[in-house]
Amino acid sequence: MLKTVFYILSFITVASAIYTVTCRNLARAVFVFFATLFCLAGIYVFAFADFVAITQIMVYVGGIVILMLFGIMLSNRKLFEVLTETKAETKLFPISVLGGIALSLLVFAGLLNIIWLSNLGELAWIKSNIASNIAYQGDENSANSLGVNFMTSYLLPFETISVYLLAVLIGAAYLARRKRVR
Repeated sequence: MLKTVFYILSFITVASAIYTVTCRNLARAVFVFFATLFCLAGIYVFAFADFVAITQIMVYVGGIVILMLFGIMLSNRKLFEVLTETKAETKLFPISVLGGIALSLLVFAGLLNIIWLSNLGELAWIKSNIASNIAYQGDENSANSLGVNFMTSYLLPFETISVYLLAVLIGAAYLARRKRVR
């Protein structure tokens, strides 16, 4: 039963992600993107990542998608009318998408090569966990362990990523406010 639900969620996630990328109607793409993120949160639940699943729903599904919809609706009415026309519907695999598909396949092949070269079975921490028989049981509170690890073992990388994200936000705000010279 759980495998069936997992495969259904996976299929919906992949299908809706493909539709989101190939859809020419921006408003529909955002709604389908909502389904993609929601099903991805369900997959996180199957991976015992309950904290990540809740964060996915609260931040991405509840915040980012709503922000995108308001951005579309409030930005430019003529642009919104053009984007919601039913004539320009989904065209699967037109010529312009083939370059993106080729690039995606190249990146996917590169990731598989990295995984193959990393030889995951020979990593020291994996060997030590297998030797000590440490496995996730599913009854631990992942939010608690994440919080403790963020504030103890991984404090410096956590703060570094926070500063990096702040720099990205400042850069995005600068680019958004910059006036175009014509």
